[in-house]
Formats: sequence, C-alpha cells, structure tokens
Amino acid sequence: MNQKPAEPGIREVVQQLADALGPTMVAAMAGDRVRLSVNDWVLEDGPVPDEDEEARLRFAYEQWNLLAWAEGPDYARAWFIGANPKLGDDSPVAAIREGRFREVYIAARAVVDDVWAD
Repeated sequence: MNQKPAEPGIREVVQQLADALGPTMVAAMAGDRVRLSVNDWVLEDGPVPDEDEEARLRFAYEQWNLLAWAEGPDYARAWFIGANPKLGDDSPVAAIREGRFREVYIAARAVVDDVWAD
C-alpha cells in the first residue's frame, strides 16, 4: 500500500523552519512584519499564519527539505539567504515572500539536479 506521508501541521512547519533558519528569516519569508508572530505560531493555543503566509511557509518547508536532504542543512541555509542568479540575484527568502514559487522551485531543482546553466 503506497500512501503519501501525512502533511505536518503548520505549527510543526513553522517550528522546523525556525529551528533551521531562525525566526527572523521565517517571518520574512511568510511576509509577516512582526518577528514575534513566528514564536506565537508554534504555541499550541497561539494564533496561526493566515492563508497566504501558510502557503509561503509550506512551500519554503518543501524547498528546505529538498535542499537539506540533497546538500545538507548548512548549504540549504546559505542558499535561502544568498543572492541567487536564477532569481535575478534576489534571495530565495525574498522571492518566496513575493510569491515567486515557480522561480524558486526551478532554482532549488537546479541545485539538486546540478544544472546551473540557463
């Protein structure tokens, strides 16, 4: 029986991203201007990200897992914050905040697939 693994709850997604990237970067990717929200989002009875923030966070979580698995967490962390030529020299954090998911996905796959040529 081939079942897709259960998708983690948003609180788990936020916690794992915050552990990996820090709450400031997670807030920046989510588009939230108040860093303290990230700390609140992981609380069992705390608020949750809105629909757009959750979409950005879940997408970031997928890319984080892809890159950390393929290249290791230190590389993945540097990739998220560094200027990326496939994103017009924007960082993936900024591109995710802007909702440029397809571009970020292509940039992440280029790393994993070792395809950097345009």
